Amino acid sequence: MNIKPFTNCPSLDGYHCQTNSLVKIFHFFNHPISEDMLLGLGSGMVFIYWNMKMGSEDSVFIGGRANNKEFFNDIGKRTGVRINMITTGSGKKAEAILIEKLKREEPVMLFGDMGFLPWFEFPQEYHFGGHTFVACGFDGKETVLCSDMEPASSGQKKGFYHPVTLEQLKKARGSAFKPFPPQNAYFEFDFSGYHQPESEDIYSAMKQTIDSQMNPPIKNIGIKGIKHTSKELLKWPDIFSDHELRMNLFTLYIFIEVGGTGGGCFRYMYSRFLKESAVITNNDKLLGPAEKFEKAGKLFSATGLLFKDSEKAGDLRERIKKASENFNDIYGIETDAFNELSESVSS
Repeated sequence: MNIKPFTNCPSLDGYHCQTNSLVKIFHFFNHPISEDMLLGLGSGMVFIYWNMKMGSEDSVFIGGRANNKEFFNDIGKRTGVRINMITTGSGKKAEAILIEKLKREEPVMLFGDMGFLPWFEFPQEYHFGGHTFVACGFDGKETVLCSDMEPASSGQKKGFYHPVTLEQLKKARGSAFKPFPPQNAYFEFDFSGYHQPESEDIYSAMKQTIDSQMNPPIKNIGIKGIKHTSKELLKWPDIFSDHELRMNLFTLYIFIEVGGTGGGCFRYMYSRFLKESAVITNNDKLLGPAEKFEKAGKLFSATGLLFKDSEKAGDLRERIKKASENFNDIYGIETDAFNELSESVSS
């Protein structure tokens, strides 16, 4: 690799693609911040159970991230940074803007379809356009240097640099495949109003998360969604074909434990956010909820790991029963955690 990264553009280990990409941008502008803090400030930890159609097969998405439309805006207003996500239907325009920024040695946070990014090795039919990474070097001709994280491990993931041609980037950024076509999205940042997150910023974010999880608009979101999942899981062996069942269970493992969640369905990250916030706000009452979310994370991890080998496992009904029990336990833990957190930020 002959392309050098721009000055102050390290390839950082991390947990979640969007917070990791943001941390790199904040670092470039000399305002270091943790991924955990960004997740919390963006009110990004949730729970969702969602039925969807992927090709000819029925599938279920079980995840711990949401607030997707306002996530970056919420981080911006709580740090004083203007964050604009810009999309365009023109690949040519998107490439021209990218090249202009790279020639100024300015790193650029991009969305792209993981199925078309050359540093990932996924099946040909795999596509996910909700992934972010950072372009942080350029040879002035046809090759861009990008920084990202390896996808396979749970918990903290190893950061790396990888070259990619402009043509490959164009394909990944302009992909029309679902879910979440990237639409050539890129970000622009204005740090002129930056400030360290203060108590009112942190408490505002916590209250937003509490409300979204305790008072969800539908039963498959928030703590109601966790309870709903404990019941729905028991139905899966009767409503899915054997292949669909095994793939959905494996996907459950990926979305809970491996897919950029920091492990434990983002609960470990949120627990660390609360611990970091306890120091900033001088509020030790946040440590109790932090411990509960760490406990919930461990149960989420244990649940996901039940299905790591679901393609070949022969005792799926027993594992599903255990997973259902775990979700019911998580429901109780998180109900207590959010109630305690609500008291901690209102007193």
